[in-house]
Amino acid sequence: MHRFKLSSLNIRGRLMLLTVVLLAICMLQPHATLPRRVFDWFFVLDITQSMNVRDYTMDGKSISRLEYSKKAMREALRDLPCGSTVALGMFTERGTQNIVQPLEVCAHFSALDQTINHMDWRMAWAADSFITHGVYSALDLTTKLGKGMHLAFFTDGHQAPPSNPDYLPTYEGKPGDVEGMLVGTGKEELSRIPKLDEHDNIIGYWELEEVMRFATFGMFTSKSVADMESDMEVEGDGLNNRNASHGRNPAEDTKANLSGLEEKTLTRIADTTGLTYKRLSTVRTFANDVTSTGMASWRSARTDLRPWLAFPALLLILAFFMPPRFFAFVQQHLRFRKR
Repeated sequence: MHRFKLSSLNIRGRLMLLTVVLLAICMLQPHATLPRRVFDWFFVLDITQSMNVRDYTMDGKSISRLEYSKKAMREALRDLPCGSTVALGMFTERGTQNIVQPLEVCAHFSALDQTINHMDWRMAWAADSFITHGVYSALDLTTKLGKGMHLAFFTDGHQAPPSNPDYLPTYEGKPGDVEGMLVGTGKEELSRIPKLDEHDNIIGYWELEEVMRFATFGMFTSKSVADMESDMEVEGDGLNNRNASHGRNPAEDTKANLSGLEEKTLTRIADTTGLTYKRLSTVRTFANDVTSTGMASWRSARTDLRPWLAFPALLLILAFFMPPRFFAFVQQHLRFRKR
């Protein structure tokens, strides 16, 4: 019995010594360059005013599409493994601007996280929102940011002024050349678009008379003189409105001051470009999509070895507090195997 106690204490001492050694190595923050699965993303955020609609709820409080999208981006940033890269961009009017070049997520986590946190609707350089142009622009930028870069474009699909289907731009790329997703934000139910002060407090809502209700973009379709004369006879006013700002007899959007998730528009753009359409239902859902196996690539990257050392140290600590019978069982098992 006395011999058993000495043996048990001896084993416990060795366990504790080994644990201290492993934890001491962890404090040195060891790293190694190893092949691993990594991800490369270009996060683009729609910062137009419709994104200020507060139709999400978090912790019992209403939150805007813009803020909820930022939370989803920051959550995904935390999930990306070391060696992954993230670039950031913003969309307004008809173009996407790249504001941060691809950065490695571990070495530049704080910079990326704070940049996302400070993205704001006030940064918009124009009030219009030509969403199709914006996505095509983002796709073009994505190809220039590096091989294998994926695109995640956050938007509610709201078009302002309303789009004319006859004058939408043509996608000149090959569908599927750039992989990624269109992330639809907000609810489909129409909501009023708020006006905000410098502290993001709602001070009113945009009224129908204050917004563009007619499509203004595009060139008039060429017609023959005979067709134009025929049109004038039909109209009965002796005029041809080919140079009118809204075209002839424009259809008025009587809900232009309201905004809801335009899933049909985003689905159409996704089908055209080869992107995947995803609705932003939860913050975690987007983080899981970003780190899915299909979006990964393999390359050598700086790998943190601390988890590989800390986990065995945890097991050794647990073993240290095991009852004496456990050590007796281990000794008997080892002696039996030697025989």
